[in-house]
Amino acid sequence: MKTIKVSPILSDEEVKKLEGEFLEESHIKTLLKEDTIVYNEKDEPLCVFKKNCIPSNHAEKAYYSLKKAIGKTSNRGKAGGNFNFKVGDLVDGSIVGKVLSGNRFIPLKKDGTLSNSPKSKNVNSSIIGYADRYPRIPYCRQTAFTEKHFNIYKEALPYIQSISKVFEECLPDRYKNQKMMWDKTSNDFKIHDTVFTTVTVNKNFRTAGHYDAGDLKEGFGNLAVLHTGDYTGAYTVIPKYGVAVDVRNCDLALFDVHELHGNTPAISKTPYERISIICYYREKMIDCGTAEQELQRIKNVR
Repeated sequence: MKTIKVSPILSDEEVKKLEGEFLEESHIKTLLKEDTIVYNEKDEPLCVFKKNCIPSNHAEKAYYSLKKAIGKTSNRGKAGGNFNFKVGDLVDGSIVGKVLSGNRFIPLKKDGTLSNSPKSKNVNSSIIGYADRYPRIPYCRQTAFTEKHFNIYKEALPYIQSISKVFEECLPDRYKNQKMMWDKTSNDFKIHDTVFTTVTVNKNFRTAGHYDAGDLKEGFGNLAVLHTGDYTGAYTVIPKYGVAVDVRNCDLALFDVHELHGNTPAISKTPYERISIICYYREKMIDCGTAEQELQRIKNVR
């Protein structure tokens, strides 16, 4: 495997200004298209890229499974992009009543008053596997797709398990950190024979510059792509270092998702479908009880 070392080409202040902004190919200095491990100026792993490391039969089954999991959400934060909404704009069928930030707004209700639920622009994205507690849903649980379509979810498991194996081979120390937490997590809330609890699945979603939140900092992000049709671009970029990856079917990119990252535009003259798969361990899953204990929490909430 090729090894390279990189240094920052942007200051932290310059990187922060890119949060919520869409990245371009001008942000790329090094585009990885072959097996490569990249270290930053502190000799810490920044990115690993592996070509054709996932069995094609696993990828094919996962494509038909995961594409069924994707729905629309307005809850992807800065990854959804800054659109500089104005009061009165029509966004995904809602009228902007009050602007909160570049990508969030409060819609108007039918009676002309402000809603109680802020929104962002819709994107094609969902999560599968398991989710931890947060204020609105204070109990650990299966994600909606996993609960309602478990047999379809299972079709993707060999693919996700293959990703975990490549992770172990490429970055054994980071894998070990993640596995230690995964081992301590309730068996009811983790993806078995992996070191993951959760998978984010996106379709044709050009993410703006963002930092991932909620995943284990001592672990590492795992990015795979399943696609049909022809396109160029859609590179995943870490602009601070000018490093980008061109992830295609059966490839895998491991990278530090706590560095700001996002995608360049996909360019195609014909229809295409690009499904990106991000596998990770949600750090608060360690606090989950058993399914029975979490069910009791649901009863207490209700």
